[in-house]
Amino acid sequence: MSRETAIWVSQLLKRYARVVQNTDQPSSALLHSLNTLQLADAVMDKAQLSQSDSDHALQIAIIGPTQSGKSTLVNVLLNANVAGISALAGFTVHAQGYATGCSDEQLNSLHPLMEPLIRTPADALDAQNLNTYVLETVRAGKQALVTPAVIWDTPDFDSIDASTYTHAVLNTVALADIIILMVSKDKYGDKSVWDMLSLIHPLQKPLLVCINKLDSQDEAAVTSAFVARFSDYFGEAVLPSITLFPFVRKTPNSSVPPFSSELLNALTDTLEGAKQRIDRQTYAVSASTFIETHRSQWLQPLIDEQLFRSEWQALVDQATRQALDVYTEDYLNNADKYDTFNRALAELLTLLEIPGLAATLARTRQMVTWPARKLLGLGRTAVDRQFNRPDKSTDEEAEALKRSLNSAMITIQGELLNQPQSPFWISLNHSFREHETHIKDRFNQQSDTARAQFAPQIEAAAQQLYDQLQSQPALLNSLRAARVTTDAAGVALALKSGGLAPADLILAPAMLSLTTLLTESALGRYLETIKRDLKQRQREHIEQQVMKDVLSAELGALAETLSQDRLFSQQLEPELATVVATELAS
Repeated sequence: MSRETAIWVSQLLKRYARVVQNTDQPSSALLHSLNTLQLADAVMDKAQLSQSDSDHALQIAIIGPTQSGKSTLVNVLLNANVAGISALAGFTVHAQGYATGCSDEQLNSLHPLMEPLIRTPADALDAQNLNTYVLETVRAGKQALVTPAVIWDTPDFDSIDASTYTHAVLNTVALADIIILMVSKDKYGDKSVWDMLSLIHPLQKPLLVCINKLDSQDEAAVTSAFVARFSDYFGEAVLPSITLFPFVRKTPNSSVPPFSSELLNALTDTLEGAKQRIDRQTYAVSASTFIETHRSQWLQPLIDEQLFRSEWQALVDQATRQALDVYTEDYLNNADKYDTFNRALAELLTLLEIPGLAATLARTRQMVTWPARKLLGLGRTAVDRQFNRPDKSTDEEAEALKRSLNSAMITIQGELLNQPQSPFWISLNHSFREHETHIKDRFNQQSDTARAQFAPQIEAAAQQLYDQLQSQPALLNSLRAARVTTDAAGVALALKSGGLAPADLILAPAMLSLTTLLTESALGRYLETIKRDLKQRQREHIEQQVMKDVLSAELGALAETLSQDRLFSQQLEPELATVVATELAS
């Protein structure tokens, strides 16, 4: 049993305890995993103690359901009235250890094994504080059946509040060298009894079974029924020693029932036989076997959540691709709305220094910023003020990006509603709704930023075209001489139109003259190449800067914002993360 194993088991136990604490109605599977983890953690502590101090005091744990006679058996074994007895079910709610013939040093070495429970004097126990236990030295009677030893009385494991006693019962079972199951004739067949036996059976510790409150005529039938049930549960495993206790009324002044000497002698022999079977050197092996048996079961919720995270990221990737497709189809591939290349051509007009148009464009560019449809925005503003009409301009790229965002968010909402009602998906759905406005705001802000950042590439495309034109002086002069569509009247109408968007038909003649001359020239194919490359760069730019860096990143990060209260795998420690990764790979 390695130190790494002890670390990750302890880490996992804390996660299970937190989830159970924050779950209104924990499932039986969840509670079983918590119980086995608590037992494993305590069993490793016992193995470590056995390696460091193989001669520590003998530990005997008496476990059982309500009203089975556990406290009575403690008093019988010690031949002393030390354990409190009550007719009320659930009277014993703390683990209580009674030591005889043990030194203080031997008792102090047991403290780490009982953590997180705190040792408390018996007279200071509080029924409302279950995080305590008792470990005290008592004087055994002359006819004590076992000494030196620590005998542990434990809470009923089947009471209505049994889940709150888990540490007390399981830590004591792990600490024990001998386990005594005390049941009454009315309780031996209860599911809680066999669930507990199934839990402790893999530890392979000496187990004694005491069946109490029997009438003589019932002894054979009860014994036979117990043996049959044991065989059903554990196959050919060695049957534990069974001691039958008759129903005996206690005398008024004693908590030790007057059992027959034959019964007490038989119980003594059974205890001596159990002591002979104790092998503390095997505790480490038993602990490792126990952990490996339950390992997959413990890790499954963590693995499920890891798979859910992968599924979530796949949904995010799908929504991101969908958003990019919407942007591509609605804008880049839409001839009626795609205006980026026209912006490049508008920039080329200024580089050509076409008389009448170039100077106006140049002056306007100094006063406003991209996008290019605002190059003549001052003219639109003046006209709008003059005619008292609202600005009806439309930024087609911005609108396409908004549609792409809405499409992605609607898709995500639908997918979240279709997921299983597990804590992970419920928490993720809540987180999505909580962060939805923030994600949209970030997307819109980054959209504006990314489009502004792309402006130099539009200018670069115009410069590429201009550089090619300079290598063909005749074509360049033809363009500069084309005044018929770019005279002062055209500029005035352009100002009234208010921009360079594709719908601005007033500039259409100028743009048509320019594109016609370029297309019909030797640069026609080069013009299409520039247009295609510009569109591709714009798509890649938006994909990275907006879709991936914001939409995908923000949505993907939601899985890391979920509360740890009901989830197992948030922010895994390195040791636990390694174990989960190994389990996933196997």
